[in-house]
Amino acid sequence: MRGIVDPDRMLRHVDFDRSAPGDILDGLVEWFWSVKWDLPAGEEFTQEVLNHPAGNISVGTLDDAGVPLDPAQGRVYGVLEGVSQRRLTGAGWTVAARTTVGGLGVFLDRPAREGRNQQLTLTEGLPGSDTDLLVAQVAAEPSNHRRVARLRQQLETIVAQRHPNQVAEAKWVAQVARTAESDRTICQTEQLAEVANVSVRSLQRLFDRHVGQTPAFIIRRWRIIEAAESAREAFADDGSWRGWSTVAAELRYADQSHLVRDFSRHLGVTPSAYVQRNQRRQI
Repeated sequence: MRGIVDPDRMLRHVDFDRSAPGDILDGLVEWFWSVKWDLPAGEEFTQEVLNHPAGNISVGTLDDAGVPLDPAQGRVYGVLEGVSQRRLTGAGWTVAARTTVGGLGVFLDRPAREGRNQQLTLTEGLPGSDTDLLVAQVAAEPSNHRRVARLRQQLETIVAQRHPNQVAEAKWVAQVARTAESDRTICQTEQLAEVANVSVRSLQRLFDRHVGQTPAFIIRRWRIIEAAESAREAFADDGSWRGWSTVAAELRYADQSHLVRDFSRHLGVTPSAYVQRNQRRQI
């Protein structure tokens, strides 16, 4: 579960599931995810998430303040910087589509950059859709599996209304962004533009339109997510930490100081504080 801080702890408190996007949404939606929880009275669970550089389109009873929503509501989240917290109390559910890094703009029907660090209502995020009806239909379903199917159906309808060239361009951008995720040799926007065979300016415009963040941010974000995962896994059997210089070298950073700077910027905490926090949670 890339980006989930301490996923084992999360699974002790919620039922979590993922499902495939389906043929129509393939390349635009990475996966659908769902959570369901029922906590004892007075108990609270807070989950930290190092957000993927993608959007989320959700319907459910999860409120960021931890207060269950009744009735359910729908939201569209643009690319969020930093670490977000989701606080759970009582009982509830949420289903959502996590877009690909490049798929968000198709659903927003506006440049994805306008959704950066934004939490939009479903009406704001999906203009032209009967979002009140969608939320009611999703909420009326008896299970998260059925709720996901209803949400998938609505997003397929939106895609069918878009011009084929717009959809094709978004899928191409998603492929380019995936290269930034998987190829550790790509450390700069110029390198990614060369792989994509477009100018740097053209790549930046395409990312503004479809991703909502700059290519440079996307490249660094994936490296920081990898660094955070390495931090959780890089303890020897005796509990000793192997050091950030090793992680920096594996992720193709010039030196440890560059990794530490990026890590602090993206997570809001120093690397040492992050490691100490996760050590405490594993006890």
